[in-house]
Amino acid sequence: MENKAASERVLWEEKQIAGVRLDAEDRSEILRYIGYSGQKIGPELNGQIEEAVSRLNRAAAPRLIASLYSCGEDGEWPDALTFLTGEDLKRHLSGCSKILLMGATIGSGVDRAIHVEEVREPLYALIMDSAGSTLIEAVCDSFEALLRKRFEEKGLYLTTRFSPGYGDLPIAAQNRFAELIEARRIGLTVTEDHIMVPRKSVTAVIGIADHPLKEKRKSCASCNLRESCRFRKSGVVCGE
Repeated sequence: MENKAASERVLWEEKQIAGVRLDAEDRSEILRYIGYSGQKIGPELNGQIEEAVSRLNRAAAPRLIASLYSCGEDGEWPDALTFLTGEDLKRHLSGCSKILLMGATIGSGVDRAIHVEEVREPLYALIMDSAGSTLIEAVCDSFEALLRKRFEEKGLYLTTRFSPGYGDLPIAAQNRFAELIEARRIGLTVTEDHIMVPRKSVTAVIGIADHPLKEKRKSCASCNLRESCRFRKSGVVCGE
């Protein structure tokens, strides 16, 4: 870990997630992203999913960077985090003594592999895209599991992840977020339109407290993407 005393933070790249890849247990999640809702799956689709997982695993290069901040004695956030606005995030982090910002990506090689199929075979590209979405979530889940083990051994407790675009935290926060965690170190950038590049990337905030925290679940009602979400259009939800 690299100490940044001047900015009251600890910044590090998490090397342990580099080997995260998809396996057979991830198949149901890939199907969920595709929009599967109980239809019979034939051998052709099964074969395409297996091939897509294999190709994506070869193309992927997971990287993750995290920045940990300490709050003031009264729970006041560091000045560097004042760009994180909205009452939903404040409630999410209520009672936390530390705030962790993370950025993760599975690399530009995945974007290129998906783009090739978008031109050649759109349906297969959808499967590849779904596999990519599943893998970046697996990377984030793996990191969160590592954090929980590390901090709970010290008697500390974590919230769930909260990303720009959730609740009333604007997606525009993405740009300053990326600057603050030095996301370029892992090849992650954000466009002027607040889109992350590579596409299969995630930024999120996690709170840390010295007491057990009430579980806070993702909610469709508090999600900025609820009107365009392809899961909800199919009668499926991703968090509750």
